[in-house]
Amino acid sequence: MKIYLKKFVSGQVTLISALACFAFSPTAQAVDPPVITVQPIDKTETEGETANYMVTASGTEPLSYQWRKNGLDIVGAISSSYTTRKVTLADDGSVFSVVVSNIAGSVTSVDATLTVPPNEIYGYAPDGTPLHWDVYTPSGTGPWPVVLLIHGGGFTGGSSTSNQESVACARDMSAAGYLALSIAYRLAPPGRIDGQTSTGCAPQQYDDIKMAARAARADPRCTGKLGVIGGSSGGTHAAWLAVDHLATETPPWSGEDRPDGAVCLSGPYNFTDYRPNHNLDGFVSNVTSYCCVPDTTDPTEEDRAILDANSPVSRVDVMARPMLLVNSQHDFTPIEQQEDMLAALDAAFGNQPNYEGITLSGNDHAWALWPVTISGTETVKDRALAFFAAIFFGSPWITTQPADTTVAVGRTAKFRVAATGSAPLSYQWRKNGLNITGATRRSYTTPPTTAADNGSLFSVVVSNGIGSVTSNNATLTVH
Repeated sequence: MKIYLKKFVSGQVTLISALACFAFSPTAQAVDPPVITVQPIDKTETEGETANYMVTASGTEPLSYQWRKNGLDIVGAISSSYTTRKVTLADDGSVFSVVVSNIAGSVTSVDATLTVPPNEIYGYAPDGTPLHWDVYTPSGTGPWPVVLLIHGGGFTGGSSTSNQESVACARDMSAAGYLALSIAYRLAPPGRIDGQTSTGCAPQQYDDIKMAARAARADPRCTGKLGVIGGSSGGTHAAWLAVDHLATETPPWSGEDRPDGAVCLSGPYNFTDYRPNHNLDGFVSNVTSYCCVPDTTDPTEEDRAILDANSPVSRVDVMARPMLLVNSQHDFTPIEQQEDMLAALDAAFGNQPNYEGITLSGNDHAWALWPVTISGTETVKDRALAFFAAIFFGSPWITTQPADTTVAVGRTAKFRVAATGSAPLSYQWRKNGLNITGATRRSYTTPPTTAADNGSLFSVVVSNGIGSVTSNNATLTVH
């Protein structure tokens, strides 16, 4: 549109020009209000650490942010993330939220809760390092069985709250009636915890964890029953506690101090297995850092001896405590590590296993395995709880699951199970979920099969006076 201005001069009208042009869009530009696409999440941090909250939002720029604590604005907290000061027990239960605004409006996030569990010193390392554990107390009145949780971090990093999945595990154990103690220990170079002046190399971390096990069993809140769960390098330490029964003076340690059982998630167990793997370099870097030897797959004879001496597989014998070992097919820890540990246990125990190995599909690692489904609706968490119920209270626990079987038409198929628990144990085999009459032994042999049996599922319920457990399904293939 052109606008013409007229000027009157001495009674005349003079057209002076088109002074301006205005272009009008047929529609006004859209303005989108803010929408939060990723909400801040709950955090658990040890006293003295910081908590970091983040939000992701969309909408017409610019977006502005204002974080709040317990409903009150936090001065200067005006970016898409907020890091607290060092937290104290007084911060436990605080809720954090953020208001995201632009010219079209504002939106408030969900509340994210900060949990600061009680933190206690369980001992002092020889260099004077104070060693702490976070305490997750179950409801009711103690004493309770204790479960130690051992964090990962490649032997050089991590903490009791650096992985929120391990925090979830601690809460799950507490909710199940166990006193959960999530421990700190010295770290290998370049890692270091507050007060640490020693290297943290092997066997110093083992010594710290032995001290925690001994302290936990002696704690008046403990019934005297002790289990451990470890993820990644923490899985290594959990396995070491289960297999090491040599007496030491520093720390005071004997076979009687060991846990009653260990759950090991993605642990490295054999520090000199260099078979090709997608993450061989990362594995070698981690275990050589812990042993303070050069990072190489071709160690000297002296360095190899150090690596072997600190590998849990080197301590396996018939005195090993019950173990539940879990990894995934494409785990960050090479899958051969669990194979090595199971082979060592098989050689020690033969046909009387007190351990179970589970390899899941996917690439979940360590604590990320905790909620993963094993079979049906059973998760790793469920299997671990059944494991601890068995070793603490005598409930049945299946150590060897029935295996899939393939036979020709007209041949019989045999299914077997191995289980532990307080005697006597009873067995009831099922076909496609229905009890099989008379199938009440550790093994079950089918009648001669027909084509109609192809794809049938066989399972077994193992029971005693304390409880029962149902095996995985084993598939029968008939060809």
